[in-house]
Amino acid sequence: MGVPIPLKDSQIRGWYGEWLAYQHLRKKKFEIVHRNWISPKDRRREIDLILKDHDCLVFVEVRARSRGAINSGYHSITSKKKKALLSACRDFLKGTHERSQTYRFDVIEVDLGDSEGEVFHHENVSLFPK
Repeated sequence: MGVPIPLKDSQIRGWYGEWLAYQHLRKKKFEIVHRNWISPKDRRREIDLILKDHDCLVFVEVRARSRGAINSGYHSITSKKKKALLSACRDFLKGTHERSQTYRFDVIEVDLGDSEGEVFHHENVSLFPK
């Protein structure tokens, strides 16, 4: 167990979490397409990372959490956030030249409890409402 990361500001914690997630995906040989993509239709529709995993286009939501947070990053995604993410993915697919036969949505949780940060990668998460 390392020394706790002194990240008080949630924006700094978020940036650091995204950087750790990106490093994790690079090690897995994912190819970056976009970072922090924002829909031209609605600035509230944002996708943290868009990558290629072979022929699959992957949309990634990164959730950086402090150790001991009540909810995990995965479970912190509300139905409102899922709807916004689904809309953002649709906007991207409609408005880009980036074509792929398959695509999926992944969630990366980053636990910022020690000096390394711990990354959990959830692949192919459903965004559709229940």
